[in-house]
Formats: sequence, structure tokens, C-alpha cells
Amino acid sequence: MTVERSALVSRLGQLLFNAARPGGGWPYYAGKHARIEPTAWALLALRAVKTDQQQPATDAWRFLSACQRADGLLVDVPDAPPNLNANGLTACVLASLQTPDGAPQLSRLLSALVDLKGAAIDQGDSRQNNSLQAWPWIPGTFSWVEPTCWALLALKLAQRQLPQKAESRIVEAEALLANRACADGGWNYGNGNAVGQDLRPYVPTSALGLIAMQDHRADPVVERSLQYLSRARTSEVTATALSLTSISLRLYNRPAAELDEVDARLAGDLPRAEQIGNIQALAMALYALSADSHGVSALRV
Repeated sequence: MTVERSALVSRLGQLLFNAARPGGGWPYYAGKHARIEPTAWALLALRAVKTDQQQPATDAWRFLSACQRADGLLVDVPDAPPNLNANGLTACVLASLQTPDGAPQLSRLLSALVDLKGAAIDQGDSRQNNSLQAWPWIPGTFSWVEPTCWALLALKLAQRQLPQKAESRIVEAEALLANRACADGGWNYGNGNAVGQDLRPYVPTSALGLIAMQDHRADPVVERSLQYLSRARTSEVTATALSLTSISLRLYNRPAAELDEVDARLAGDLPRAEQIGNIQALAMALYALSADSHGVSALRV
């Protein structure tokens, strides 16, 4: 797949450049308004594309900077609450890439993330500790797996720039992910069980959980989750799920046969993603498919 991968990476890069909004940034879907999350993925992905087209990236950094509020968090819809999943991802990108003048201030974003916690719930569950506080999707709500993973990963990637309170937030977030894992490994979106019933894991959530916990490979929860992802690696055939799976399996140095199978399925789904104009999925795929030549170091702790 080497020659095909190279051509596909080049083509995806051009598609992303063409999809950039005139005012800077990228939308979730072609022709829509620029948003934080797809912009962060596009900036992460386009580092792999050799091009003289610098303006889209420059404009994108300015777009993200304009989204940053006085409290450090980023918002792309006026008067809407901040999407902490998008904020955590953006912090990862800022921590792992060389950013130009005019980019959002990482130190302010990290401080805001460290100070913000998901709601604690007193009522007990014999298998789930609802007093643990990590990160919710929006402030004032319950902690969920995906925003917790991105914020946790950002703190791990930006260790030299962290406020003093960050270490305790890392420890509690890791404890929450371990506590919320499904019985046989992997993660659901929020809980590992509900009303006495085990919940099933999902591939993209599990891949993201493994990315966030990559520095705890010997942990039994991580080992079970990696076994689950390896088994289920092509069971959810969407560009988003397959991209996260490809990134995660590479970080864990899984066998080439597994990676090739996932990437082949990902390449096969891209025409559908392109047809519906799913810009974020195309950006995620570009990052995943360029991993062989550029590695996954941007998300490696």
C-alpha cells in the first residue's frame, strides 16, 4: 500500500487545503462555518503534507486565537458553552506542534482545563465511583470518557508548561478512566455499567482511551482494552473510528498486519466521507495514513 498511501496522503492534503474557510479554519462539513475541532485536526494532519501553501495554516491559527476567551477556553459559537472535547484536542495540538505568533496561548488554556472539573455525584454504585472528577463535554455536567481523554493527554504532552495543580488532575483522570472501563476492556461513552448491567465498549472511544493511557501499558485495564481494540479493529467502519484505531494501534506498536488491515479499510471508506463532505474525518484520516512516514509522535507521550 506504500505507493497508494503516498498518493492518497497527497490527495487528502489538497482536499483539506481546498476546504479551508476564507476567514480561517476548517468546518465539520464542507461549506459550513469554521469550527475548533476540525481545525485542530487539520493542523495536526497537514504537517505531513509537503506544500508551499502556508496561508491556510496561518489563517487557521488566527481563527483559533480569535476563539480564545479571557478565561483561556476556546468557543467558536457566540454565547455557547465551551466544548471541552474540542478544547482538550486543541491543547494537544498546541503542545505538540511548533506554533507561530498569534496562535492561542497554551498556558491559559491549560490553566482553564486544570481548574475545570466534571460534576461529582454522591449516590453510590457498587462498581463505579461517581465521586471521581475528570472532564465533561460542557462545564457543570458529568465527566465523560472522550473529553477526559483529550484533556488528560494534553496535560501529559505539556508537562513543562503545567500549573501546579495539574498532577492531581492527571491522577484523578486516570483513576476515572480505569474505573469507567468496560468489564472485558475498552470504553463506552460515559459508564462501564448502568443499573446493574455491563455496557459494551465502542471502538473509537476505546482507541481514544488507549491513546490517553499509553504511558500505563502494563495496567490490566489497558492490556484488556488493547486486546479488545485489536479484536474489534475493523468492526466499526467509519473514517473516524478507523482513524483513531490506526493511531492507537501504532502508538502501541501492534503488528504490521493489523495496521495494514485497518488502513486498507480506512482508505476504502474515504470516498463516502468525501462524498458527504466530512472534513474532520478526512483530516483524521490524513493524520492516520501519514503515520508511516511521519510517525505518530505528535500524540506520543
